Amino acid sequence: MIVLKFGGTSVGSAQRIRSVAHLIAAVDGRKIITLSAMSGTTDTLVHIASKIREGKWLEAEELVTTLQTRYHNVIDELFEEEALRLEVKAVLAPVFEQLLSQTHNEAFTQNDEKFILSRGEIMSTSLMAFTLRRYEGVEAVHLDALSFMRINHAGEPDPAYIKEHITPLLEVDKGEDTLFLTEGYICINAFGEIDNLRRGGSDYTATLIGEATDAQEIQIWTDIDGLHNNDPRIVNVTSPVRRLHFGEAAELAHFGAKILHPACIEPARRANIPVRLLYTLDPLAPGTRISCETSKDMVKAVSAKDGISLLTLRRHLRIDGGLSMTEYISSISELLSKYNIVTDLISIMGDSYLIAVEESPEVALFCEEVSKWAEVLYQKNMTILAVVGDMGWERMGFEVRILEAVDDIPIRMISYGSSNYSLVLVVSSEDKRRAMLALSDHLFSNLNWQSPELA
Repeated sequence: MIVLKFGGTSVGSAQRIRSVAHLIAAVDGRKIITLSAMSGTTDTLVHIASKIREGKWLEAEELVTTLQTRYHNVIDELFEEEALRLEVKAVLAPVFEQLLSQTHNEAFTQNDEKFILSRGEIMSTSLMAFTLRRYEGVEAVHLDALSFMRINHAGEPDPAYIKEHITPLLEVDKGEDTLFLTEGYICINAFGEIDNLRRGGSDYTATLIGEATDAQEIQIWTDIDGLHNNDPRIVNVTSPVRRLHFGEAAELAHFGAKILHPACIEPARRANIPVRLLYTLDPLAPGTRISCETSKDMVKAVSAKDGISLLTLRRHLRIDGGLSMTEYISSISELLSKYNIVTDLISIMGDSYLIAVEESPEVALFCEEVSKWAEVLYQKNMTILAVVGDMGWERMGFEVRILEAVDDIPIRMISYGSSNYSLVLVVSSEDKRRAMLALSDHLFSNLNWQSPELA
């Protein structure tokens, strides 16, 4: 079994949908195809939900009508026969009726919003099923993601449930070349309600399915030739990294590499299933292979995560003693949990805490409350830079090279040694571009391009 996931841009137009259908049909053996919504669809659905919450019924209706027109245009371009066009539009019609029925919902809830957001993947799988049948002569077996993909009370996927419920669905057709088609991103929660794996969750769906089915390989198809050693939007000359360890890929994804959902590596790592990042526009390109196999003693890539705030907390030392150090640490942890603050880095130095967190309205509330027993320095507009590779503490010299590259850039925080796969820096966001260019020039300009890790 092979699991193939295609993102929104890969199925973002009639031409792309046909190309992906042809690519899918050329893959031998049993396979499960996981699809995202067509590019732009989820954004539109988010806007529709926003207008409904604001009571702007007519604007919500207009957005639904515009979305329906877009899909009808894609259908008209995708299929030549008028009868087939009408059939496909009829299949999608209930989706748009459901959306329109929500536009005047005065009791609109979060569950209603999640229902709306789930419609994009449902429509993309329908379009792909018709395309495979019409142009490739392949009859796809639909796996309803809502019948097996579930998250628990904590909002985390339930691997045991997923395996238990997807296994009998796959046994319905045991053909050697059976093609299964399912929706990415969407799921049910512990109460049986429609929910989702958050934005970018189709990658997560694919790796969870791969784990549940003990797949031979998981392929994530995108609009870029694998994961590059730096951000191509910032650094003009970058190169695909051909091989990564699971740990290296997880660090890059967590610290900003857009090609991967941050959580999606873990299921593949648990099951030791290789993940390949492949290029939809050039199926023959080697892409990036993520597995437990990788070369030692190499810096592989740099990634950046924006929207970070840095909090420096210094415990008040009072005559009456105040909080003990143990109480201080415990109180900070409890407050972070209370305000549901996402922490990326934590460093403790004596009576001081240094915490890099994702910016949110709750951070200011946290700072206000913690200021009762600690001096607070709250710095916004920060960026985390992760230099990723074989960075074990026993491999000497990497940290020196990295710090030499940014010796003229103010570094607010450094984390090294907590992971074997990265050295992490926190800089002001205004210094991000300069730092990434410097790191690229210093670390990658003289690489051995014959290495299997690189293009």
